[in-house]
Amino acid sequence: MGAMVTTSRQAVIVDADVLAAPMTRTLLMAVALQPGARFVVRWSLSVEAEAERALRRGQVKIADLRQRFDWGSTVLVPDASPEQIAAMVDTSQTDRHVLGAAAAAKIGVLVTRNVHDFGRADLLEACVCAVHPDAYLAAVTTPESYRSALEVMAATRSRPPNTPETLHAALGAGHPQVFDAMRDVFPGVAAAPSPHAPSAETFRGDRCLVCAVTLADPESLASGVDPGCRGRRRVRNRPSASGGLA
Repeated sequence: MGAMVTTSRQAVIVDADVLAAPMTRTLLMAVALQPGARFVVRWSLSVEAEAERALRRGQVKIADLRQRFDWGSTVLVPDASPEQIAAMVDTSQTDRHVLGAAAAAKIGVLVTRNVHDFGRADLLEACVCAVHPDAYLAAVTTPESYRSALEVMAATRSRPPNTPETLHAALGAGHPQVFDAMRDVFPGVAAAPSPHAPSAETFRGDRCLVCAVTLADPESLASGVDPGCRGRRRVRNRPSASGGLA
């Protein structure tokens, strides 16, 4: 899928539940590798080990993926110290090492499917926002990057879904916010039905995922996106008069 390089883009750290989910992990990495991407993906060795324990039989180990795609050590950040973990007060015991690694690496965005496991007090103390991968990708991905990412993903798959359109439909089952934000990239494609209810909470923090300004109003604090950035995203995804994307 391509080598990860050192960039000035925003770094985000991923939780084990994201790293162990092949479709979500691949979409994040594919978008991050696009020229216009806003972010790069990072994780710690303890997160990698936790993710590998959660893999199903036959799934490729994360360490093997790092070698196969020449990610090397550039994706890795140091693990949290015992002192950092012990200082936390309202984060789940099993997730404190993830937040600690983010804080130690001065990474302000933690991408996780279990936002509610990260305590509000600990997040504020660490200057970190926790966000569901669906909400994060919907906030920061451009239509051009999304289309290119799905083309990359399709080229690596021999079995369905293995076209950008069918991948978009499949992603709709587990990533409804991304699907809705990008529905005009593949008009006429319907989302696959989801067997799960949408996550009740997709963001905890006080900084905009796009511009990093302090959030104040209730809608922004729930979504992680400032009103100005929400407006720009709607304009960015609006269909043009010719039928393409503006």
